[in-house]
Amino acid sequence: MRALPKVVVAALLIMPAVMVSAWVLHRSFCVPENHIGFEPSLLLWAAGPSILLGCVGSKGLRFLAWAISILTVGLITAALHFNLLLQYEDWIQRGMPDKPTWAMLWQR
Repeated sequence: MRALPKVVVAALLIMPAVMVSAWVLHRSFCVPENHIGFEPSLLLWAAGPSILLGCVGSKGLRFLAWAISILTVGLITAALHFNLLLQYEDWIQRGMPDKPTWAMLWQR
């Protein structure tokens, strides 16, 4: 069996972080509700494969992997901090806060 090229392996390791980051951005700025049915901090797992690539990848891929990992963790943390993405029970405990007005600029 032929080994996968390094670029394909790198893309597969980076993909979860990119997809989760895109979903968090979409959910935070395009969906009017700021609560979901599961704990958003569980999404932090997606940074794991790209952190792994950041540790063992080639020099150019290391920088990209670390940048994407930091971006993913930062987006999830900011979404939690600014009440953009909360678990339903936490949303109720915090008094059902609305999304900040600056987050609703792109909504119709």
